[in-house]
Amino acid sequence: MSPTPEVTPPRPPEMQALLDATVDAVIIIDSRGIIESFNRSGERLFGYQADEVVGRNVSILMTRTDSESHDHYMGRYLSTGVPHIIGIGREVDARRKDGSVFPVFLSVGQIHGANPPRFVGLLHDITLRREAMSAIRRERDRANMYLEMAQVILLALSPDRRVQLINRRGCESLGRREMDLLGRDWLELAVPTDQHEDVARAFRDVAANPIGDERYFEHDVLSASGDRRLIAWRCIAIRNASGHLTGFFSSGEDITDSRKAEEAAQASQARMTQVSRLATMGEMAAGIAHELNQPLAAIANYANAALRLAAQADLSTVDPDGDVRMALDQISQQALRAGEIIRRLRALVQNRETRQEPSNLNDAIAEVIGFVAGDAKLNEVRIVPQFDPTMPITLLDRIQIQQIALNLLRNSIEALAERPRGQREIRLQTTWSDQTVQLIIEDNGPGVPADLVSRIFDPFCTTKATGTGLGLAISRTIAEAHRGKLSYDSSATGGAKFTLTLPYSGETPR
Repeated sequence: MSPTPEVTPPRPPEMQALLDATVDAVIIIDSRGIIESFNRSGERLFGYQADEVVGRNVSILMTRTDSESHDHYMGRYLSTGVPHIIGIGREVDARRKDGSVFPVFLSVGQIHGANPPRFVGLLHDITLRREAMSAIRRERDRANMYLEMAQVILLALSPDRRVQLINRRGCESLGRREMDLLGRDWLELAVPTDQHEDVARAFRDVAANPIGDERYFEHDVLSASGDRRLIAWRCIAIRNASGHLTGFFSSGEDITDSRKAEEAAQASQARMTQVSRLATMGEMAAGIAHELNQPLAAIANYANAALRLAAQADLSTVDPDGDVRMALDQISQQALRAGEIIRRLRALVQNRETRQEPSNLNDAIAEVIGFVAGDAKLNEVRIVPQFDPTMPITLLDRIQIQQIALNLLRNSIEALAERPRGQREIRLQTTWSDQTVQLIIEDNGPGVPADLVSRIFDPFCTTKATGTGLGLAISRTIAEAHRGKLSYDSSATGGAKFTLTLPYSGETPR
């Protein structure tokens, strides 16, 4: 016996008019899935006329996958009464008359009071929406790609400067994960405390600017490890349609290395200028030295002549102790010595090799102490020599090494003027090993200012109001000409401590 066909109740004309006026496709089916009603929007959407689908199974409007799922859902609902798609909207694929497939949003509801059950489905074409969402996702993915590929920090902040967006480069610069940055106060998170007020003022200025105006400023950022990097920011205010501030967007470039490079270039340029000046002064010094040799030779000659005259005359009554003869002898010796110093300095300026001869460092430095004894006594400075009595004979350019010691001693005597009288002291110590000999000159003065320590041996660097800044530079050059080293360190007393280290082969030269 064949099943009794379900009878479709007559539809009021008002209901049909409502169905035809609806912009969404409206389909009514019976419990077997047979289409009872198909409105005009359904005709436009699927390409069927109503009489082509009424009486046919609704599966003709579905893909094969959705058709099988639909039959399964309907059978389970009719047998259990438990809805799985009834009253729940979802996205499915639909099939037009020409076989093309398109996405729709399907809502299914049961017509109450109908027995056997009847159902109504509303279908909305979401092709444009899905395409729009795909376009939005593509743009979002492209924007995220740009954000991640950018070699600058991209940062979006709320009006109260909390992090809303930061790219990969920003996370790397801060050494933090994105999830640890979002929502945090930018000043508290990344800006050094000493720059908080300046950065807050910069953001206030940006907020006061007209729409689109860019503000440039620089500030340091602190990474999670405490590293400090200098960032150059370009920042604009973001506003809504009403002009109200909704946040800030900034791009930041790490200029730490470039700024250091600029400073290094400037320092290099300054050094080149100094070298040029030094070269000019060297040429001048060579010329002056040549001119000075003549009067120095004349002084020595006159002193020797005076000595000969004194030897011939009877000076016992006016110079019983021989002081005049001693003075004349010293004049002659020191004139000759000055000429030798000038000659060797000329050789140094002209890059000639130093003339090294077997010498004892103790004897050479003891001689220098005699040169400055008068200045030391006048300034009430006590010089304490601590010489190693086993100091071996080494190869030295005695005059040039004495010039280093003389420069250092004079510097110490001048520096000790700041100390109270009776507390001014310079210690000289000599030591040696099988590879080096050393001279240490240490005072209890104020020492070298911390900001000058790294530049103390640079030409024209000086702490004296009337100094040339060439003494230590020349001394270092002399030490290097001996394949040695002149270094500075702070003394235990807070004063200056200079160490001259010279090579020693371990053999006594002949």
